[in-house]
Amino acid sequence: MTQLTMEQINAYLDGALSDLERLRVETILARDPASAGLLTQYRTQIDALHRLYDPVLEEPVPEAMLELLRRRAARQG
Repeated sequence: MTQLTMEQINAYLDGALSDLERLRVETILARDPASAGLLTQYRTQIDALHRLYDPVLEEPVPEAMLELLRRRAARQG
């Protein structure tokens, strides 16, 4: 039985597979408990990372950082 590679699992989770490749991966997942378990572990890890770090995306950019960026843009511009 064919097991999925980490590359295939990552591409599947990222939505980076063609329709044909996605169907192939889903067929393997349906037949191979080890690959399905690995996918579940990855998905759980990704969800945990999103819960942990996504709130940072809502934080305002610190003024000191904005000032550094303004100075850099002025020097380059």
